[in-house]
Amino acid sequence: MRKEVIVVGGGIAGLTAALTLSSKGKDVLLIEKNDYCGGLMNTFERDGFRFEGGARALVNSGLVKPLAEEFKIDIEFLPNPVSIIVEDKVLKINGVESIYEYAKILKELYPESIEDVDRIIFAIKSVIEDMKVLYGVDNPLFEKGKKNILNLLYVVPWFFKFLRTIYRIGKLQEPIESYMDKLTSNRSLRDIIIQHFFKGTPTFFALSYFALYNDYIYPKGGVGNFTRKIAEKIKELGGEILLNTEIVSVDVSENKLIDSNGKEYNYEKLIWTADLKQFYLNLKNIPEKFKGKFNTEKEKILNAKGAESVFTLFLELDIPAEFFGEIVTGHMFYTPKKEGLGELHRLELKRLIQNWKNIKKEDVYSWLEKFVKYNTFEISIPALREKQAAPDGKTGMIVSLLFDYKLTDLIYKDGWYDEFKEKFSEFVIDAISEGVFDGLKLKDKIIAKFSATPITIHKIVKSSDGAIVGWSFEEGIPVNASMMNMKAAVRTSIPNVFKAGQWTFSPAGGPTSIMTGRMAANECE
Repeated sequence: MRKEVIVVGGGIAGLTAALTLSSKGKDVLLIEKNDYCGGLMNTFERDGFRFEGGARALVNSGLVKPLAEEFKIDIEFLPNPVSIIVEDKVLKINGVESIYEYAKILKELYPESIEDVDRIIFAIKSVIEDMKVLYGVDNPLFEKGKKNILNLLYVVPWFFKFLRTIYRIGKLQEPIESYMDKLTSNRSLRDIIIQHFFKGTPTFFALSYFALYNDYIYPKGGVGNFTRKIAEKIKELGGEILLNTEIVSVDVSENKLIDSNGKEYNYEKLIWTADLKQFYLNLKNIPEKFKGKFNTEKEKILNAKGAESVFTLFLELDIPAEFFGEIVTGHMFYTPKKEGLGELHRLELKRLIQNWKNIKKEDVYSWLEKFVKYNTFEISIPALREKQAAPDGKTGMIVSLLFDYKLTDLIYKDGWYDEFKEKFSEFVIDAISEGVFDGLKLKDKIIAKFSATPITIHKIVKSSDGAIVGWSFEEGIPVNASMMNMKAAVRTSIPNVFKAGQWTFSPAGGPTSIMTGRMAANECE
């Protein structure tokens, strides 16, 4: 089989690349190892309850809706209001002005740190203003009709704002932990702001999230319905999708892929959107003139570490969704206790892993119980966006928190993985039953429960370290991370081979994957 372009990986980046190319009449083949496309954007049903297997919603960022409109993808987007909850204090975010209500809640929780709260809020507001320049009302390139692109009275002043904003972003690349240490000495306040971000998250990216919460949307039928509709559109436009096919070899000299069954596929151009470590391990027969640059790239990639993963608990509850709707929204970031994690997620976790041979199972559970008790959870209730997502009078709930792949892998190899999952689930249920849900007696209302760990993500998505946002921020990023030269991120040392997706650029996410998918496709024209 020979194709003009082959795209490996059916996540949102691969789907975007294949969609872009098939719309331009290219002979495209998308190869996906699983029996569905979507990757970390997937939806499934169990017992009549709808659950999101990855992303709980989509961040529009001026990319998702325009993509659907441009390619005439028949899907409706529903509102996805977000709540921030600490103990029993609930903030239902309604525009960036909600930042002032957030400040009020923080001051009530930490009356000893009022001036610190003011400094933190000022920093968040400054980042929000910068985001307006990049993505919002201050950017003339986003004006409807785009006639302002040719109007220097609009574009030139914005361009100088843009340069200033890029400079500010560059100054805010330090880890959010060290930046917050400059704003407050109150460890609990600091933790409440940052503990639902990945370790070492760049400050600009972290502080921008208050604005991004207003940009969340929910595809009718679930996040996976969006990726399914894109796959349907690709086939409608003449593109081909091959499922249940894992590529295990890339012969660069012969422009040839080989799958796990030995079948060969020839390409003129290749876009790899799957795990980047597997990509460099699979490449062979590199022409001599490319070997130097290729080996440098390969060493960087293989020595790098993926970002943290997540533990997710899925609950089927004998409680009407309307009950939750009176308290919270369908998507929330919930911290049942204001004390914060302290060093539980850093130094204590590091000690556990480093001293694993001398650690008892009881020590792990003792640490895990505290880790869960003071953590921040991302909770999603699909039936609060769309009633049909759960049986009448019932609620499906998705509860997740950041968790370490290495620790999970050690437990898995020691043979008590299933017991660990059960214990972890119990701790999570106990923790979320406090604060705003205190008195709900969730344990008595559970119809069924099941969970997914970093190991689950690694097995299903084949993502290094079970990562959900690409590379770890704690170590050197092995790929291009410059907004001024993002196009270079999709290129490799092999001229007709390109890459896209969460491993291609950092910080990564759905919008980045869509953007790099389109850029890689454009390189193949």
